[in-house]
Amino acid sequence: MGEAEKIIKKISEYAGIGFGVYKDYGAAQILYINRGYKPDGNGLVKNSIPLKYGEIITVDDSVVFCLTKKL
Repeated sequence: MGEAEKIIKKISEYAGIGFGVYKDYGAAQILYINRGYKPDGNGLVKNSIPLKYGEIITVDDSVVFCLTKKL
């Protein structure tokens, strides 16, 4: 990840990443938080569209939580 962040920093002040929301993604969730990534404020996102209150969905790999980090 450090190498990827160095490359991103050449063209952007921020890096962003999204991860799945179920247990299989637990290690990634912990890794990104520990590396200083913070929620982007959109809550859960499905296919790049923020979910709305009360919306009924199937939780699969298209449902993600997005984070950003100032580099």
